Amino acid sequence: MGCCGQQRAVLVQGKPTGSQEPIIDGTSVNLRFTQQAAVLIRGPVTGRHYPFHGSTSTQRVDARDAVALLKSGYFQRT
Repeated sequence: MGCCGQQRAVLVQGKPTGSQEPIIDGTSVNLRFTQQAAVLIRGPVTGRHYPFHGSTSTQRVDARDAVALLKSGYFQRT
């Protein structure tokens, strides 16, 4: 019989991370990163990861995360 720590590890391994969960249509917006650098942004509300590759990079972002990202001044809604 395994200990509870082993069972917990199995549960964690099978759980999708925030970046793997799909964004439901109607709750996301397109944002463009306005800087030249490539960055990986963690959404402050959902914890999802959004990769941006310079100022030409546009990404679908959960609307709840978009509010804070737009306030930063580094993103524009497209």
